[in-house]
Amino acid sequence: MKRFSRACAILLSTCLLALSACGDDGNDDDGSTGGGACAEAQACGGDPTGSWTIAETCLDRSIFAEINADCGAEIDVSGVEFNGSAEFESDGTYTTTSTITGPMKAVYPPPCLVFEQATLTCAQLDQSMQDLIARGEAPYESATCAAAGQDCVCNLVLVERTTAGTGTWSVSGSSLITESNGEAPAEVPFCVEGSSLTMAAQPSEAGSGAGPLTSYLRLTRR
Repeated sequence: MKRFSRACAILLSTCLLALSACGDDGNDDDGSTGGGACAEAQACGGDPTGSWTIAETCLDRSIFAEINADCGAEIDVSGVEFNGSAEFESDGTYTTTSTITGPMKAVYPPPCLVFEQATLTCAQLDQSMQDLIARGEAPYESATCAAAGQDCVCNLVLVERTTAGTGTWSVSGSSLITESNGEAPAEVPFCVEGSSLTMAAQPSEAGSGAGPLTSYLRLTRR
């Protein structure tokens, strides 16, 4: 069962890592998720100095491309709530606070349930999730997995989790360069327009910050 518990953790960790920077509160017909404001946004740069509160988010399904490419899992985070704030000080330092909670759904086809040449059944995955909850090691407060044809469908309710961050920031063109705790700098495409700050949900590759934003957070000035 230890193998299966570890496998369960691996399945969920990638999903939750993708959500650690963004969340959403709705679902659009174009395959994106977000609060009805998932039109493509553009990075334009600007001055982010000030206090900001997250007003809405857009999480395109492409953010889970790594999972989908590996085994074709389908992740639905349309019920997840994401709240937070950011302070970009004029001295080049920043602080952020974010809270994520709510239900999510994952559909795992058979290839997703193969670990170390062993196949995890849906019942075993469900039991592994219950074990992790009982041990206090789960990032969710409740979970159920049930077979649906050949797939395994898991419904989870995430434990409310608050994350705080600090570091330094600077602007390069249309990218916000952030650095925290000695880690490598992250290049985040962004756009400030009036009282609105739009930031890409994930860092971009170096030098590619001018493209359109399909997954992003939109903040309003406090």
